[in-house]
Amino acid sequence: MTTVSDPLATSPPARLAATMEPLRRMLAGLRRQVHRWIWVESLALACLALAAFFWGSLLIDWAVEPPRFVRAALLAAAACGLAVLLQRKLWSRLATGLRDASLAVVVERSHPAFRDSLSTAIELADEPPDEIDPELLARTTAEAAAHLSLVKADRIFRRRALTALAMAAAVAVASIVALAVARPAIAGLWVRRLPLLGDEPWPRRVRMEIEGFSDGVRKVARGSDVDVIVHVRAEGGPPEIVDLRWRAEPGGGRGAAGGFGGWRTDRMGTRGGVADDAQSFGHVLKGVGETVELEVRGGDARLRGLRLQVLDPPALEKLAVTATLPDYLGAATRVLPPARVVQVPRGSAVEIACTSTKPLAAATMVATSVGGGAAGATDEERLATVTAPPADGARTVVGRIAALDADRTVIVQFTDVDGLVNREPVTFVVSALADEPPQVSMRLHGVSTAVTPRARVPLVGMITDDHGLAGAAVRLKVGDAAETTLPVARVRAGAAQVDMPAEEAETVVLEPLGLVPGQKLELAVIAQDGCTLTGGPNVGSSVPWSLDVVTPEALVAMLEAREIILRRRYESCIADLTQARGRLVDGDASGAADDDRSAAAGVGEATARAAGETGELAAAFRDIRDEFANNQLLSPELETRLVGQIAGPLSAISAQDLPALAAACRAVQDRAALLRRADDVLARMRAVLDKMMELESFNEVLDLLRGMIRTQEQIRTETLDQQKRRAREALERP
Repeated sequence: MTTVSDPLATSPPARLAATMEPLRRMLAGLRRQVHRWIWVESLALACLALAAFFWGSLLIDWAVEPPRFVRAALLAAAACGLAVLLQRKLWSRLATGLRDASLAVVVERSHPAFRDSLSTAIELADEPPDEIDPELLARTTAEAAAHLSLVKADRIFRRRALTALAMAAAVAVASIVALAVARPAIAGLWVRRLPLLGDEPWPRRVRMEIEGFSDGVRKVARGSDVDVIVHVRAEGGPPEIVDLRWRAEPGGGRGAAGGFGGWRTDRMGTRGGVADDAQSFGHVLKGVGETVELEVRGGDARLRGLRLQVLDPPALEKLAVTATLPDYLGAATRVLPPARVVQVPRGSAVEIACTSTKPLAAATMVATSVGGGAAGATDEERLATVTAPPADGARTVVGRIAALDADRTVIVQFTDVDGLVNREPVTFVVSALADEPPQVSMRLHGVSTAVTPRARVPLVGMITDDHGLAGAAVRLKVGDAAETTLPVARVRAGAAQVDMPAEEAETVVLEPLGLVPGQKLELAVIAQDGCTLTGGPNVGSSVPWSLDVVTPEALVAMLEAREIILRRRYESCIADLTQARGRLVDGDASGAADDDRSAAAGVGEATARAAGETGELAAAFRDIRDEFANNQLLSPELETRLVGQIAGPLSAISAQDLPALAAACRAVQDRAALLRRADDVLARMRAVLDKMMELESFNEVLDLLRGMIRTQEQIRTETLDQQKRRAREALERP
């Protein structure tokens, strides 16, 4: 420090300048020390902050393993905190100018001996005011300069605090360096997870693996039950408790957790036993309908960032079944409507196309035999297997059955590009619709249970087939003789239906058969279709008829007996109507109006019964006439009696007279008029009855004639026998 030897020997300005120079040098040095202090303190605080972030983030990341965005947020917060620290403790303090006057005040606070001389000298030396005495200012400056030797930096700076702070920073940095040297794997993993934001997990004592997740995502079908299975392995044995935390994905509503996005924790149950320090745990999430976030916790291990992505599973959008009929059915192609049971003609080639609602990665179509399958068929047949890369976007699987010979159950399973399988396999039955035998609805017309050897047998009715007839025939068999087959000419090949009314009846002539009275004739109509499948053509048959072969006389006797029975029915019908008419007469005697209506109603009911009965009798007499004709026994006189005198009048009475009388009864006309109308109808009915009686008398005469003929034949036979016996005896005499 420079001293002034003779302050009075020089002028005040010279002395002022000489004393100010050491003061300013002292303040400049103090300013440099302050800057060094700021740098050391700021860097020490920054090192402590970084060390605190390192250890804190290391502990949090190891314990929680937060997702990447949380770690990024921690890094951003640390960077912001460090920037704020450096801004406040370093850059802002360095940017603040340290004036000599301010430094002088700091020195005077720690060194009272200056008694404000240093600050006064610094403030007034640069631009002394005019009213200040230069001599006085020079003395004040000299006094401040005289105390410069007393200035000690330790009294201005708290070196111990700065040293402690620097040592703490050094220890913090050293701890990080020691960790990096001793456990470089931990330090390297921290660098990869925090600064580099990697997802490599921390090594744990407990290791967990979860089934079915790829990159933390598992795709499941909407509404399905999801079984979450975790395999845990740990040294010293797996943990006793493993928890599953889950919640609906934010933005997806309440979801399965039912808590507005809140987490829910479920204890996972053990699956199986412990083997090699490994244990499986599982928990079923019921009816998952929304995307779910999952976490698994067990021991010191954590599985985070798991996600159940809920998607709609593939389903059947369209089913197309196309059948190509067998050759004998024309080999036509039919598109059949989709149904649970699709009926296809047996022997057809079937093509089945199932279209999914989503692009497919794989699909299978399997056909199984219903009820154990048919002869020569396997229990299960794989119709189609589809494996399509996702880029193809295939949605249809097509299977083919070469020839459907039995009912098959078709099962189709889809696997879409997300790996989801349809919840319920598509199942339907392709039913082999058998070619039914022809239906023969035929009956005998004009023939009952007996025929003569010269009879003709008319057949009427209908023959039908579901696809088409190949032919039909009449099968005849006499006793134990071989069968005889006569083709039915009206049946054409390919016809699905053949009608044979009475006017166009198929007639079988029996005379060529050489029948003899006493034989039994069996007759039936058979028809076959054109089926060429295994088993040959299908054959259908009518109800077989058994006919007795009789003599003409026996047949006439049978028909006459039937006429007598019909006459008895007719007599009963007339008696019933006559009795009802008598009640009407009795009501006339009483004169009561109610009795009139009741009697008229009774007559109406009897008339209605008589109309139905009379119509049936007319038809029965016509059947007798037809039977005479079919057996070659009808004469003009017989036809006149049966049709002109009996069946025709009965039909007119049934269709006209009796209905008119019934209508009159419903109208409740005048009693006398109603009686006259009833008497007229009864008179017509009795006239027909008289014709029946005449016919019966005629038949009795015929019976006498037949008896005489039989007696004559018997006498002739006995005479011939006696003559033969006498001739034999004459020859035997010696």
